[in-house]
Amino acid sequence: MSGKISVYVSEDLRRIFKTAANQRGQSLSEFMVSAALNSLYTQDRRPASQKMDEVRESATGKVSTEELRDIREEGRRY
Repeated sequence: MSGKISVYVSEDLRRIFKTAANQRGQSLSEFMVSAALNSLYTQDRRPASQKMDEVRESATGKVSTEELRDIREEGRRY
């Protein structure tokens, strides 16, 4: 059985990922799994880790617990 991982990103970032996937002839899901696996098996993950820290620090949106539950439930319906 496969598990589902949902990640919410800005529309601009989604478009960038989608374009990169299309250029490689992959679906968005295939591209993201490939990118995640690639980052896991890269010799030195520090640069990627530092980049993720920068992304986390730059995120300014605040979502309440109730809004997060609504988003999660909406994703489960589709």
